[in-house]
Amino acid sequence: MGAMVAPLPEANLAAWESWMGELNGSRKAEFDDMNQRHSITDHRAYLQATPDGGHVVVVITDGAGGDNLVPTLAASDNEFDKWFIKNVFELHGVDPSSPPPPAAERRL
Repeated sequence: MGAMVAPLPEANLAAWESWMGELNGSRKAEFDDMNQRHSITDHRAYLQATPDGGHVVVVITDGAGGDNLVPTLAASDNEFDKWFIKNVFELHGVDPSSPPPPAAERRL
């Protein structure tokens, strides 16, 4: 299982909500195909408000590909995968050319 928390700048909240609508609607079949191709059996995203009025997104991916999904998608040549990871980088303010943060350490 993979898990991560990504900041969501307030200015990107409406665009993120629209993206979630696409993934649950018009692009659901492509999203499901992406998950299947990358050995993800369950892919969840939770919008969490923070005490300062901002938001973060908690993402949990179950399946054999869960721990390496972001780098795997970033290296993919599949058009949907490219579109998906582009949205991740743009909406969460992540620079895809920078090294990823260290993996989370399970403490409990």
